[in-house]
Amino acid sequence: MSLLQLYLIFLKIGFFTFGGGYAMIPLFYDELVLRHNLLDSAEFANLIALAQITPGPVGLNAATYIGYQQGGFWGAVCGTLGVTTPSLTLGMIIACCVALFRNSALVKAALSGIRPATLGMIAAAVVFFANTSLFTAPINHLWTSGAQFGLCWQAVLIFALTLLLELRWRLNMVWLLLGSALLSWLLFQF
Repeated sequence: MSLLQLYLIFLKIGFFTFGGGYAMIPLFYDELVLRHNLLDSAEFANLIALAQITPGPVGLNAATYIGYQQGGFWGAVCGTLGVTTPSLTLGMIIACCVALFRNSALVKAALSGIRPATLGMIAAAVVFFANTSLFTAPINHLWTSGAQFGLCWQAVLIFALTLLLELRWRLNMVWLLLGSALLSWLLFQF
C-alpha cells in the first residue's frame, strides 16, 4: 500500500468521524478489516486495546500504529496526518468564523442531528468490544455457523468487579486497569 493510499484511508476516517476516538472505531474496522484487509478481527481488537492503554487519543494512536505497520516511519506520519487533517482544518475554519455562526439555527440543527449519529457510532464500538471479549461466539457468526450463544464468565466477572469498584469506591482508573489485567491473567490461567 502506498503512502498516499494510507493517508487517504485515514483522511476519510477523519472526515467522517464526529465524536472522538470511540466513534472512529466502526470506521476503522470497516476500512482496515473489511475493505482493505490490512488486519483481521482479532488483530483489530488487539490494536484497539493497545491504542486504549497508550497515552493519547484512541483514534490517533490507532492511525499511527497502523501507519507504522504498513509503511514504517513515513507510514506512521501519513496515518497521523490523515486522521488529524480534517479536525485541524475544520477547527481552524470554525475558530475564524465562530462569531458569525454562534447563534445560527442551522448550525444548532446540524449539531443536533450529528449527536444521535455519534451515539450510534459509540454504541457500535461497545458492541464490537462486547463481541470480542464477553461473548463466546461472535454475534455475527451465531446465525451462519450455528454456534451456541454464551458469555465468557471471566470477562463478565472482571466487568462486574470493575464496575462495582468504580461505582462504590471511585478507584483511580490506573488501579482498575492494572487490577483488571492481573485478574484476567489469573482467571485465564485456569
